[in-house]
Amino acid sequence: MKCDLCGDNDAKYKYYEVDSEGIREMNICNKCAHRKGIDFAPRTQEQKVENIKCKECGLSFKKFKKTNHLGCPECYNNFRSKLDSIFLQTHPGIVHKGKKPVKNTRLLSMKKEIRGLQETLENYVKKEKYEEAVHIRDKIEKYQEELKSIRRDK
Repeated sequence: MKCDLCGDNDAKYKYYEVDSEGIREMNICNKCAHRKGIDFAPRTQEQKVENIKCKECGLSFKKFKKTNHLGCPECYNNFRSKLDSIFLQTHPGIVHKGKKPVKNTRLLSMKKEIRGLQETLENYVKKEKYEEAVHIRDKIEKYQEELKSIRRDK
């Protein structure tokens, strides 16, 4: 494989560059590495990732891991591959699973029920099951009327 910078010599190293567009991987030869002043001492993959820096604000992934604070909005893009796994460890799934306000429980459950019924209605219409769709539509209208009365009572 040839060097991505000069195109002449055989590439010996993989070089990762982080900018606002994300992480760019390049194959580089010895000459180009020395010209750019790049240190290619043998490292583990984890060490390589920790040394990646955001080109927008200069925050390193290593510093982010210490502080748990990103430096700018672009950090989300630059560190995306590692952030996804971190977020999934601390927040499994994309649906809220925490506490809900007690006084709005009925209201929230009805809204959720309506959303589910609307999806069912769309599926029945797509499958041309119009009789079932009419029953679902009527249920949705009934729930929506109940929602209005709950809101008025507040």
